[in-house]
Amino acid sequence: MNREALNTPCFVLDSDALKANYRAFSAALSAHFASAVLAYSVKTNANPALLRLLCAEGAAAEVVSATEYRLAKGIGFRKLIYNGPVKEKESFLSAIREGAIVNIDSKRELGWLAELPAKGKYGVGIRVNVSLEEDETFSRFGFDGSELDGAIAYIGSLPNVEIKGIHLHRTSKSRSLDVYRSICSRASEIIRKYGLRPEYIDIGGGFYGDFPGKPGYEDYASVLEEGLEDYKGATVIVEPGNALCASAFSFVSSVVDVKTVGDERVVVCDGSRNDVDPFFRKNDYFKSFPGVEEGRPSSGRQTVVGFTCLENDRLFVLEDGPELHEGDRIEFSNTGAYTMALSPLFIRYFPRVYVKEGEHYRLASDEWGADDYLKAYGL
Repeated sequence: MNREALNTPCFVLDSDALKANYRAFSAALSAHFASAVLAYSVKTNANPALLRLLCAEGAAAEVVSATEYRLAKGIGFRKLIYNGPVKEKESFLSAIREGAIVNIDSKRELGWLAELPAKGKYGVGIRVNVSLEEDETFSRFGFDGSELDGAIAYIGSLPNVEIKGIHLHRTSKSRSLDVYRSICSRASEIIRKYGLRPEYIDIGGGFYGDFPGKPGYEDYASVLEEGLEDYKGATVIVEPGNALCASAFSFVSSVVDVKTVGDERVVVCDGSRNDVDPFFRKNDYFKSFPGVEEGRPSSGRQTVVGFTCLENDRLFVLEDGPELHEGDRIEFSNTGAYTMALSPLFIRYFPRVYVKEGEHYRLASDEWGADDYLKAYGL
């Protein structure tokens, strides 16, 4: 089908853009490291169409729950990285036995190691707490201080388990290059302090991708190479989510009503702020109006709102833009990260998803209806 035939509201995955992002980041890593792993952060967007494309490209999968672990295996990912503070014991032990990279992030996981078969030899990683200068508080993830001492000592006491790597993912607001310099510095500190010989150093994610005016894949790879200069024998792992999928998705919504409230022109669309901004933090979005003819007269100020019954479902204010009418479309770009994954089952259920292949669009998954919802509950 063509673009005009899309049923809204819908997400559109541009397969070429997704593959271009993956290949660009992979190329940057290959230019700076003899051995590197690019593992997609499944939590960022677990849409199966996206996962299948990345799996076919050769990506690894980074998962943080038993559900994600089984999903990634079901999709066919050959290399898995299992992180997160609340792993399930069964999948934790299975992942280690099956050769996945498993980074320990809680004391209870340390106790589970004793249940591995005594005759085997197993490798694990350990997540290290990372503080940043931009912190307003502290990171709650990873081991620190005396607990890190104890975790490393305990693993060292096990005859069939050894530390293969360290994991240092740290979410930051700035996503700046200095954040990754700090992470590399912390990695060096830990390796020296404990005399580790890591086979891998897992930097985590949190990168910008192809975002205009921000650090790009090459910038990050260069900084990581400089910061890890002393550990050229180790495999460097990155776990991007946003950097791969954000710009590969758009969300298309149609205007379904226009009314006047007082002096305000209110434009109602069939999408919602839940779809493009589930954290409700943004004041505006990357947007366009496909199909709206050039030169259409302006209507001054227009408030564009979503379809839900929430007063704060207000998407943006359009000043001096084209006068929008019923049937017009609004396309929100850069909507692939933490949108579909966090969109609630509120009034309308899971949205339909199309995949754009060249100039052709195909329906990857239809919108959930009442029957789908009831079926999920066995009704």
